[in-house]
Amino acid sequence: MQEQQLIQFLAAMSNGRARERFARIALGHHEGVAADPAADSLLGSARVIEELPDGRVRVDEAGLRALLDQARSSLPPRPEPKLEQLPRHAGQRVAALRDLAERILAIDESVREPELNARLGEFVTDVPRVRRAMVDDGVLARERDGSSYWRSPLPSDGSQGTP
Repeated sequence: MQEQQLIQFLAAMSNGRARERFARIALGHHEGVAADPAADSLLGSARVIEELPDGRVRVDEAGLRALLDQARSSLPPRPEPKLEQLPRHAGQRVAALRDLAERILAIDESVREPELNARLGEFVTDVPRVRRAMVDDGVLARERDGSSYWRSPLPSDGSQGTP
């Protein structure tokens, strides 16, 4: 229902006379302006104006907010920015790398390097650097030839530091 209202509102805003009428109504603030059934039909069908008991119309703030909420809800979520730099402090770096490892690999999952690179690429800008840091800091383990990678178990004391 609100999607249709949004389309009707955009149609009204693309019509010069309806757009000018909406501006006049908006400038009338809460007092409103005299209703003009012919000029107000597009805006009325979009439910962005409301009729007042004295024959005036004003912008329906709640109707506009509902249309805005509808438009926002139909947008895809904003992607998280990619990690560009690792923390310098070892404890913070390892914690960030462990968090990243949890996002890209299941506990007992083993993946080949190209797959790991693809997964890392969704979250970081410098894939080789972060992959090396994950291995160097003990967050990931790998085959000697680098053919496959998996998450390293946490140290038995539960610390996030380097093993």
